[in-house]
Amino acid sequence: MSKSETKTEPKKPMDPAKKRELLLFWIPLCVAWLFLLLSVLVNLDFVKDDAYITWHYAQNLLLGNGLTFNVGERVEGSTTFLWIFVALPFEALGLDLFQVFEILGTLMIGALLWLMAMIHRRAYGLESGLGHIYAAIWMSCSSTATLWATSGMEGPLGTLLPTLSFFLTFEALRTGSKKFALWGGIVVGLGCITRPEVHLIGAVFAVPVIYRSIKAKKLDPITWLYLGGLLAITAPVHLFRYIYFGGLFPNPMYVKTSGSFLIVETGLRTLYDMLAFNGIGALVMLAPLAFMDKKRLVEKSVMAVICAAYMVYIVKVGADEMRWHRLYLPALPFLAMLGGFGLRNLWAALRTALPKKRWATIAAAVVGVGLSLGGAGASFGYSYTSMAGFNGRGDLAGNYHPDMGKFIVRHERRGGLVAFQDMGSTPYHSQDLSYLDFIGLTDYTIARARSRYGLHAFAATEADRDKPAWQAEMREYFYERNPEWAILTTYVPGTVAARVAESYATDPTPRTLEPYIAHNPHQFGIYNARFKREYVHVRTWPRSSVYYLSLFRRRDLWDQVPREVVFEEPPDDLHGITATFGDGLEMIGSDMETETIQRHEFFCTTWWRAPGPRPADTHFFIHMESTDARIAYDHIPGDWMYPADRWREGDIIENRILVQVPPGYPAGEYRVYLGIYNPSTGERWPVTNNSDISDNRVLLGTVSVATLLPLVHSTIPRTDLDEMRAHPDRITDHGRQPGE
Repeated sequence: MSKSETKTEPKKPMDPAKKRELLLFWIPLCVAWLFLLLSVLVNLDFVKDDAYITWHYAQNLLLGNGLTFNVGERVEGSTTFLWIFVALPFEALGLDLFQVFEILGTLMIGALLWLMAMIHRRAYGLESGLGHIYAAIWMSCSSTATLWATSGMEGPLGTLLPTLSFFLTFEALRTGSKKFALWGGIVVGLGCITRPEVHLIGAVFAVPVIYRSIKAKKLDPITWLYLGGLLAITAPVHLFRYIYFGGLFPNPMYVKTSGSFLIVETGLRTLYDMLAFNGIGALVMLAPLAFMDKKRLVEKSVMAVICAAYMVYIVKVGADEMRWHRLYLPALPFLAMLGGFGLRNLWAALRTALPKKRWATIAAAVVGVGLSLGGAGASFGYSYTSMAGFNGRGDLAGNYHPDMGKFIVRHERRGGLVAFQDMGSTPYHSQDLSYLDFIGLTDYTIARARSRYGLHAFAATEADRDKPAWQAEMREYFYERNPEWAILTTYVPGTVAARVAESYATDPTPRTLEPYIAHNPHQFGIYNARFKREYVHVRTWPRSSVYYLSLFRRRDLWDQVPREVVFEEPPDDLHGITATFGDGLEMIGSDMETETIQRHEFFCTTWWRAPGPRPADTHFFIHMESTDARIAYDHIPGDWMYPADRWREGDIIENRILVQVPPGYPAGEYRVYLGIYNPSTGERWPVTNNSDISDNRVLLGTVSVATLLPLVHSTIPRTDLDEMRAHPDRITDHGRQPGE
């Protein structure tokens, strides 16, 4: 028989019972995934700046600087060893880590929902009450899970791995599978090097595994394979960490822990708040109902121990500065599953109690599904209200922090030292500078000093009475390190925010932020008379009406002429627009990039011949205007580095500024104007000789702003050091060696 005559066997139709089982499992799970997607879209504009700490370690590793935050300093400023290596290939490819980790985080939480449904299915099978989906539905909208899915931090992986290990380990105990036992140990080991607290989960899993050998009175393969897999991951990693970093505890643990009784009191309040958050307390009330039957008692007991142990951990830690109880996230699936088991047992009891089985089943299913949907809906509503709904990236954090890094890079040589409290995207976007971390997450000296005094960075302790002594010691440390730059963070009380913002509009200096700039508890009282003598204010970023970031330059460096912006002669290829302003300030040329993308940036450069000193508050302004929008950008001449009261007659000033298109502005063609004014008076300088004058401002040209396409374009463009530093050899030499 030829090939053309060969008959194929007709496919056997799927068994109706099997088909029903598949539909019963997958359709509700797809609904849970849809809820997850909607919740993630609500939280899309949240990416935690701390994620950049881990990414900066990956960045330095790729640059050949080792596992360091600052070149030459072996300080473990990240608590998530594995997450560094997860970031490594994406950093090497030059991808936008914002978007990469939003996708990865969402996929991990999606896989977690599948695991939760599978664990319930293995315990109770598939029932018409849809009990297998109760916990997954609740978790799909959990504000904690979905917020941290988009955060860029390790929470999703640190939650998925213990849950996967639970599934594998207890399948090994149930079936005797050696492969599952080995992988159960390996997976929880990976979890341990993702989040330090997962060691607790690995130890709890080990109890029934070891008991198996005790009961058999011999070393069972399941026991040694699980423990072997766990130790195969954790032992070499911890040995490496001890040798490389000089200790087993990451630096942040010295910042965020204390033995104070007040920490326990704070922790109890945190626990109370957590139980009231997103219905977590309701899960705690449902959890005991999971023990109404005798199925999988060991697994349920292990879940309960993990849930309780993490609550004790929350009390011990006291407070976490990050939102929505992220520290409890690894235990949250276990609590949700216990709640789901309890709700399933409630459904089963209701079905038994009602007289007619068919209607009893329907009524019980309505109760179970209704309660899980109600809890999910309440959580989704909370996220929706808190995150301003489906506004895309309308409130995305991180725009000002990268801009600060890029600005300092333009005016500092490789290896310069910057003091700042927010370690994250600013260092990542100024990758060849070093940072002194006011809080101490990445600074060995500050972290150990906090621990030595018994201070907690984010909660009060009895040792706070010694805080002035610690602050004095840390101020001396600051001046010993002698950073070239310092960024001070100001928190303005909401009650006076409007008044401060109004004052700042006419006087954008730290004077308008006093006394609040000195009251930031994380900066050890650095803003005092000595600081004002030794540092000069350069510029301030008003991130919101209650949050300002002020940049200062060391005075001995500031007093030198910034040669990267002040020249003796005009450039040879001078071209572009010319004009004369006021009483003799000449704009002798201009150049501007003509294309950018929404939320991205472009360089706008003008060259000037100074007539001599002018008022210190002289500001240049840039206006971007289209038919639909207007963007204003004010700045001190010389890219903020050469105020008018320092001008010398004949100075050639290069005003090369990086203009960012703010979030929310539409794509399109924008006309770009430049002018000069004094904020103290509000008056613009007149333009005396230019053919294209509009309201005492000069048209420099047009810039085309293209639509930002997710995944195709970076959310925030990366820093190209060579592009940022137009004249690197002219920047003042700080004379600092790496690690100083």
